[in-house]
Amino acid sequence: MAPILRSQRARPLVLLSIIAMLLLAACGGSTSSGTTSSGTPSNSSITLKVGGKLDTEAQLLTKMYVLLLKKAGFNVVEKSQLGTNAVVFSAISSGQIDLYPEFTATGLAKLGKQSSGNAQQDYQTVKQGYESNYHITWLDAAPLNDTYGVCTSQSKASSLGATKISDLTSKASTLTVATPPDGKQYGVDVLKTAYGITFKGVTTYNEEGLTFPAVQSGTQDVNICYTTAALIAKDNFVLLQDDKNAFPAYNPAPIVRDDTLKKAPGIATALNPLAPDLTTQVSQQLQAQVVGGQSVTVVATNFLKSKGLL
Repeated sequence: MAPILRSQRARPLVLLSIIAMLLLAACGGSTSSGTTSSGTPSNSSITLKVGGKLDTEAQLLTKMYVLLLKKAGFNVVEKSQLGTNAVVFSAISSGQIDLYPEFTATGLAKLGKQSSGNAQQDYQTVKQGYESNYHITWLDAAPLNDTYGVCTSQSKASSLGATKISDLTSKASTLTVATPPDGKQYGVDVLKTAYGITFKGVTTYNEEGLTFPAVQSGTQDVNICYTTAALIAKDNFVLLQDDKNAFPAYNPAPIVRDDTLKKAPGIATALNPLAPDLTTQVSQQLQAQVVGGQSVTVVATNFLKSKGLL
């Protein structure tokens, strides 16, 4: 009888073990310490500090990153409008923030590299350079290109017969150009080198936004603009094609500290799907909505919902 008794007593223990295993599986293999069955921390146990630069486009990108990371279950501390290029890079280098949106041509400048004229090659250069020099990973870059360009009003473009920058070559000596401070070196000087364009006059304005009304009023003929500027869409300006690819590509991507990405690989899963939806035209339109009075949060949320990302 002893074997029979032992088997009868063992059966409840087996059943209890099976029940315990089922309960553990139902909980997704998680433990009270906030780790998954693979031993990595769960998203809900990780706090991420997301930074950003001062301009409207940077605010929109930062907000989108924050919203997508929150959807993925992370705890997020938002530090938008943190400062200039130097300030934000210093913050990620020191660990004050974990990630922020950066642009490829800005990354090249940080590395002391020149653009190859090929956007994908430039992306690989900054990706490799940031990894080896700063232990920072570049996630997927978007086709959005916030570079320098030449803009003008519809009426002026029509009178000049201009759709691309090279169309200005024979007329430049009779034209005046409005430029923001940085547009002198990175816009006007580049046009002279790449296209042989020398304008009749160059007037520098305190900020890029002031160059548009200068052209609208007829004070200036063309302006050096940022290619995703809200006023291109809002004021119905023409962005002339850079047919010689003189200006380097400024494609945005999330950049993340390696130590952060190692403990939270879900960051890439949450943010990479956004990249294909961010185009130059999309940025112009979203910024125009903010300029028109909508909040950054509302504009970013509506856009992500429209793409099925939120």
